Amino acid sequence: MANNSDFLKIMVSDVTLHWPRLDHPYRYNNAEKRTEACAATVNGAGYSIAWDMPMDDARALHASLKEHYNACRAGNKKLPEFSQVFGMKKDEEAGTVRFTAKKRAMSNDGKENKPPRVIGGDLTDLDDKGIWSGSTGNLRVLAFPTTDPDGKGGISMLLDVVQVIEAVYGGDGIEDDFAPVKASKPMTEDFDAPTPQPEKQTPAMADDGGF
Repeated sequence: MANNSDFLKIMVSDVTLHWPRLDHPYRYNNAEKRTEACAATVNGAGYSIAWDMPMDDARALHASLKEHYNACRAGNKKLPEFSQVFGMKKDEEAGTVRFTAKKRAMSNDGKENKPPRVIGGDLTDLDDKGIWSGSTGNLRVLAFPTTDPDGKGGISMLLDVVQVIEAVYGGDGIEDDFAPVKASKPMTEDFDAPTPQPEKQTPAMADDGGF
């Protein structure tokens, strides 16, 4: 179990938000091949949001996260050597890196977790949390060391607070079924790292291999 000192507060400012799932817990429906709202008790249910950063900014964040992992590892010899930032994907062509922060709907002891807090520019709770990709805002996430099912060590980011500055709403549900893609590019995305679940497809990005 992680100690309080294992959680590093990260502030992310003035970013465009992608695939926000904040108004309900969501899970990937294998039969329907789509992500859908669900009860908190459903296996794999959780909240998530992604954002893109320029390569230089992402490199600095990656270095900070790796440094935090190694500091935690110095006090916990069970942690393997640092491997990656889970939920991080690079788009070399665009010169950006996408990060994803998540929060499970249920804790390991079977209790329902509080959803990530979603506030507006006035710091009060946002009435309609069903924002869409293209909204802009700020994030507070908590980075912590963990291992994936293959035993690889890395950093995951726990979604804590989202401050929505400009909200985008509406649409006909097409975002649930399609993602913008470039021709002849495979699409990949994970959902529940460090215990991955199938997730809605996103534009092709190389897996995190460090900088």
